[in-house]
Amino acid sequence: MNYGLESGITRFKNRRDRLVKVVTAYKEWLEHHTEAEPEQLLRLYDLTENLKRDRLMVAFVAEFSRGKTELINALFFSDFKQRLLPSDAGRTTMCPTEIYFDAGTEPYIRLLPIETRFRDDSINALKRLPVEWSTIKLDVSDPNAMVTAMRKLAETKIVFKVEARALGLWDENDPNLGYMVKDQDRVEIPAWRYAMINYPHPLLESGLAILDTPGLNAMGAEPELTISAIPNAHALLFLLATDTGVTQSDFEIWNKWVSKHASQHYAVLNKIDMLWDDLKTDEEIGRTIQRQIESTATQLNITPASVMAISAQKALVGKIRGDQDLLKRSGIQALEVMLAREIIPSREKIMRESVVREVGPLLGEARETAHNRIQAMRQNLLDLQALSGKNQQIVGQMREKMLHDKQVYDETTRNFNVTRKVVAQQGWELLARLDDDRMDKIIEESMMAINDSWTTAGLIKGMQLLIRRMGAEFDFANQQCGGIKQLLNSAYQRFHEIHGMERMDPPNLDLSRYRARLDELMVNTQEFCADPLNIMLEKRFMVKKFYIALVTQARILFQQVRIEAETWLRLTLDPIVVRITEHKAQLEHRLENLNKVHANLGSIQERSAAVSRDMVKIKVQVDQIEEITKEFALLTGIAMRPMGEAPETGAPPHPSDFNVPRLRAQSRMMSYCS
Repeated sequence: MNYGLESGITRFKNRRDRLVKVVTAYKEWLEHHTEAEPEQLLRLYDLTENLKRDRLMVAFVAEFSRGKTELINALFFSDFKQRLLPSDAGRTTMCPTEIYFDAGTEPYIRLLPIETRFRDDSINALKRLPVEWSTIKLDVSDPNAMVTAMRKLAETKIVFKVEARALGLWDENDPNLGYMVKDQDRVEIPAWRYAMINYPHPLLESGLAILDTPGLNAMGAEPELTISAIPNAHALLFLLATDTGVTQSDFEIWNKWVSKHASQHYAVLNKIDMLWDDLKTDEEIGRTIQRQIESTATQLNITPASVMAISAQKALVGKIRGDQDLLKRSGIQALEVMLAREIIPSREKIMRESVVREVGPLLGEARETAHNRIQAMRQNLLDLQALSGKNQQIVGQMREKMLHDKQVYDETTRNFNVTRKVVAQQGWELLARLDDDRMDKIIEESMMAINDSWTTAGLIKGMQLLIRRMGAEFDFANQQCGGIKQLLNSAYQRFHEIHGMERMDPPNLDLSRYRARLDELMVNTQEFCADPLNIMLEKRFMVKKFYIALVTQARILFQQVRIEAETWLRLTLDPIVVRITEHKAQLEHRLENLNKVHANLGSIQERSAAVSRDMVKIKVQVDQIEEITKEFALLTGIAMRPMGEAPETGAPPHPSDFNVPRLRAQSRMMSYCS
């Protein structure tokens, strides 16, 4: 099997596209064969659109001059036959750069002016305001024009120190900023705050996205990167230089922003070509590189398998020239294999689990409903056959019994509707506690705690209040959902005991991963406030920027919890409502048959023929939903139980043979004919 990066991402795209296709097929099945609510169809449409836009974000993090931009060129843009992104010494990318593909627009570079740092807007908010960005159209057919456009990423500007200080980019007390000084009064700063590149590359079109981050000082100057962008990346490559090893600034970046946040992170020792020595054998060079790998792993407290040794520059040259020996010696192929084998499958797993959580229960219920319909039709046919030869009095008695059973069922349904209203009220209260207005109020209280001082102590006080209040809302959500589940369990039990409906167990609302992210934000705050460089009065600008970035992430987290709660309410209520409605329709259909037969005993054959015709139509529905279910199970890796078998506790459905009879239902219905 080809484990190359390109083939791995292609497989990821193919599976994602197949998931889109199967969810779309399910949506169309609902539209044609059920009375699905418009909201449910809209949710499925939104899900497929989100899947189409789903990206695998790989972040590259390193101190300056570690060769990460050269590595990006080597990994993804060697077919350009020259350096696409600027990576010359002193002329590399100067701002965080996001590279992706957007099919809805022409290729472009969007550059956010550094002056936007004067404002309180987050980068995430400014992404929704194209007017704030300087946009350059890319002519991908003209290599020279492309190179010229990409050089914008390396642009700097010289400003007075007072302006740089106001932007939060200069501090006389920070010894690490000496490289910025141009003269007594002026310093050199990046011209751009952030860059977004829409580029039609096959890997990007397949769903890959790249985040190229700047060095230590620039990372610290843009808290949104360390609070949001890096923790949300699906994988992170941390570059080191072989000749320097793990420097103090490297170690600081690793400890602060890499080791704790990314779910998958790898150290990449670059520039191994500096160890190539014509006076040494390949074995001697290999042992030297292995010692560097083991030393790096020890310093970073990771396994040697998580450290890759490469030469990005030689890899790029090897790919451009088609030199397979140089390419193999550069080590780039081992890095590509690691990305394809570990990072891509991990992202795919997250995607599958998300779809299973959102669609799985609804698809299972639709499948159950389709099978119930055809079983009900079979039972209708058995009922009609059992009526053959009966006199009108017996048919009338059966009709009265069926009518009584329907009345009992209607009464149970009315009781459930009372429960449903209570659940709806509690659900409304739950969502009201998680809406944007509520979050605005919590943020306002947090701001009041800071009391406009923007000191470290004020920030800690404000953030502690923010986290504490958000945690209280999450706890309320869990408590409210527990009460809702208890109400519905009682309702499910009544339908099971009185009417023989299959037991249903409402899912649990699990907010643990959101609570963990909330705790992580608090840790970020404490670490920021513990940094001596951030407690100086001159850092008031950075304290405010940090707080704004935290609030942005907290708001996103709050919105995610609301969406999770809405999804839970839907997955809890929708199946039982569908089951109750379907069961009522089946009772009414049987009663209609008895009424017509009671009025005209000679109509049994006619009614039997009509039911048989209906069975043919429903058989088509069953076959369609079975095909959709099997494809869904194949793509998501879940097992589906045969229809008619009772599921084990917590077990998912399984593909069925729809001919399995419902003996319990048959025996119950046959009692009407006895």
